[in-house]
Amino acid sequence: MQHSPVYGDRSYQAYQVAATRPSVREVAGSKSLASMLPTILTTGVITLVVTATMRLIWAGFNNDFFAAWMEAWLTTWPIAFPIAYLTKPLVNRLTRSVSKPVAASVQRRRPGLTVADVMSASEQATHARGLRVRESVTPRY
Repeated sequence: MQHSPVYGDRSYQAYQVAATRPSVREVAGSKSLASMLPTILTTGVITLVVTATMRLIWAGFNNDFFAAWMEAWLTTWPIAFPIAYLTKPLVNRLTRSVSKPVAASVQRRRPGLTVADVMSASEQATHARGLRVRESVTPRY
């Protein structure tokens, strides 16, 4: 006897595809470029701005400003990126441990559901019924 899903074959297949996708936590912990990209961009922008600012403070704007700035930036970025990437899990744990007491005190003052509670219940109900969440499409004018 073949099993027939309640919501039709299409939504059941979509649920199976969604169930095989890696979770956000799996992607965040991977060594892929996708997990490194935010750190690459953030450290790149920060070191670019800081080296330009420090170069202006120390030497002012002169004929060799851009060459010296790029040399300083290309020296600091390869140092800043691995440090930021390797310390990211430690910083995330520290942030969660510091923010837990604040979230608990807010919850005590204002009883009720948090956004995380609502999102969790919604995800559980969606998966229990074999449904999928459609991504919104912004109309083009």
